[in-house]
Amino acid sequence: MTTNNAASEYRKRSVEGASPVGLVVLLYGGMITSLMRAIAAVEAGNIEKRVNELNKVLAMLAELQGTLDFEKGGAVAQQLEVFYTVVRSQVLEASIKNSKPLLEELVKHMTAVKEAWQQVERESLTGGVTGTAVPAQAPVTVMHHTQPLATGTL
Repeated sequence: MTTNNAASEYRKRSVEGASPVGLVVLLYGGMITSLMRAIAAVEAGNIEKRVNELNKVLAMLAELQGTLDFEKGGAVAQQLEVFYTVVRSQVLEASIKNSKPLLEELVKHMTAVKEAWQQVERESLTGGVTGTAVPAQAPVTVMHHTQPLATGTL
């Protein structure tokens, strides 16, 4: 098995075995990776690579946004909708301006949110969401639909 095939198989199995919150964490990780690759592409002057990586980020954002459950998630789902919309506009602005600083700022924000989701996942495994990452009255499982997310964007 080649390295690419092994990595692809690992990602596939990670997604298949992940909880709904785990899938959100995986998507955030994928977005961060693509943002870092886009930064490297900006540094190298590789426009095609930058565009491809930022398109991956936009696809993952669309996946997250499309799984929001406003009926069950209430205000938290609405806040995530706004967050995803702002991130989308910042990704587009960074792409248009070929801006490494904007991309670095996005990495910083996405990393902080990913860490909050990781905390939610840890707490949900130990008996409940009680941390500051999301309000206890809005469990994570209701913020995003629990249907499987597409694996092609990771």
